[in-house]
Amino acid sequence: MDQMKVSMGDWALTQGMVGFKRILNHYNVNVETTIDGIVVTRDHLKVLPEAFFSFFLKKYSVAKGHERRLRSWHSKWKKGEKKYKKELNARLKDIESKVGKYFKNNSTGMEILDCVERYRGEKEYKEEMDGWLEKIIKGVHTKEIDEKLTCNTFKAVYFTPYFGQPSFLNVSKNSLTVDEQKALFSYDYIKPVLDEWDLLSLIDERKQDECLQLLEETNKKHPLLAFKTTFKKKTTQEMKQYIDEEVLKCSFTDFPLGLFSLEESVFSPLAVSLGNSLNSTWDSNGKSFFPISALAKLLLFCAPAGATISNRKSVFVQFDGSFDQIYQANEHYNTETDQDKSFDEVIFDLVSEQELRANWLAKHYLILEYESDYQAKKTLLDYMILTPGLIKLFQNHGKLFGYLHYTNRITFIKSLIKNIDTKQLIFTVLREKIKQSYSSLEVVFMTILRNYDQFYKKEGKFDMDSQKQQKYVWVLYKSGEAVRSKIGLKKAQGIAYRLLNAVQAGNKNTFMDTVMRTYISNELEMPSLLLEVLHESKMDFETVANAWIAGLISKPNEEGEAVNG
Repeated sequence: MDQMKVSMGDWALTQGMVGFKRILNHYNVNVETTIDGIVVTRDHLKVLPEAFFSFFLKKYSVAKGHERRLRSWHSKWKKGEKKYKKELNARLKDIESKVGKYFKNNSTGMEILDCVERYRGEKEYKEEMDGWLEKIIKGVHTKEIDEKLTCNTFKAVYFTPYFGQPSFLNVSKNSLTVDEQKALFSYDYIKPVLDEWDLLSLIDERKQDECLQLLEETNKKHPLLAFKTTFKKKTTQEMKQYIDEEVLKCSFTDFPLGLFSLEESVFSPLAVSLGNSLNSTWDSNGKSFFPISALAKLLLFCAPAGATISNRKSVFVQFDGSFDQIYQANEHYNTETDQDKSFDEVIFDLVSEQELRANWLAKHYLILEYESDYQAKKTLLDYMILTPGLIKLFQNHGKLFGYLHYTNRITFIKSLIKNIDTKQLIFTVLREKIKQSYSSLEVVFMTILRNYDQFYKKEGKFDMDSQKQQKYVWVLYKSGEAVRSKIGLKKAQGIAYRLLNAVQAGNKNTFMDTVMRTYISNELEMPSLLLEVLHESKMDFETVANAWIAGLISKPNEEGEAVNG
């Protein structure tokens, strides 16, 4: 058996398949794809250990990260920004600790440690420090040092949450060289796949003695070893019959052997502890929970390469399409610096992807964002659906999101994708603006975007006149602004609190009564558009109210106007 077709199924396996292909593509090895999956070959498995470590060592290079931050902070400290010396010292202390642990007797390591000690000991900048820093950066970039530190870092930060500490991920293996860890990965994850393939091939070829010899030499951690006694006096035909009738099949693939279990060490975000889940195991035997093959286990181990890491959370996109389409959708924003991307950047990158633009009317995209704490045995997973309407909103009105503060922008976008009405977030932000006397323009753009979103949901079509809808919001904002100009900001803020309470309670009459009294008492003409609070023919109550309140608490020197988007 030299190859196997694997079809997509559960998102975790699909993410692993994307990771598998991504790892090998990075190593310039082509992975053949089918409509619904990939073809895994024996040649792939032979090069995978090298390709696997090459991918992660480059992607998460500690040396690159240290250099980027050290140069930036050093430059700023050099220019007189003294606060950055503390940041520099902390970063250098980390380098000192890790280099000292593994390379204190290495000539390059000793030079790094010496320069770190000198640099950290200086309280004021002097020219010699430029040279010390260069030696530190150059030293950390040394292949032996960078690979060692990077390997330990990507294992702890990106793999432990997924798998805990099996195989080379165990902290006791950190002292091994990178080559030794590659060998351990091969023994624990690659050899079991080849053993299973070889056993089935030998059975098909009716080579009884070779089957027994293979079982004798099988990876001691592989459940195949249990067949050694069972198959001892069986013919190959009886072996095949036993496998067909007595052995569990892989739950993820079409493979006839499911000898491993989907437990915490195989994929922590979805798995459970077998010891605590007796009733969930096969025949309540406490041993077999969701049986999988060695290949499925290996593909799941590639899952971290299939995700985009955003603020330590994994993001993966799944939808009803071919494997190539899913691969490209996830590949589009997978860069060497994707770990620095915010969630909104990931979403906008996805929406801008050419293949998605061509299919947005027909598909709903499932976005999974999750993080696992292996020690606490806890996973926080969000399923978010990117609907055609939302894709239209992001594509046509993406510029407006730029007017939102990045923390509010991420929360706003997540609320949209989770189908949570953003009015609650707008209420919270608006109340904070009133309390802190901050600019309210951000609220206007949030209100415009919510109005667009409401329209797409309500109409079920995309022929909205966005400029007219935006104009309505700005007219209301300007109307509130005129009232504030007449009565003063302090009094306006007091009225704004009462109005916001009415809006949150859904009390249209109280809102209109307060607004009308304000206009009458100040001899101002109330715009007819405010009657939308009652009619809601052009906009809903919350859109009208929030736009007007935002204008009411606007700053005297603040000007807002419609923008394209």
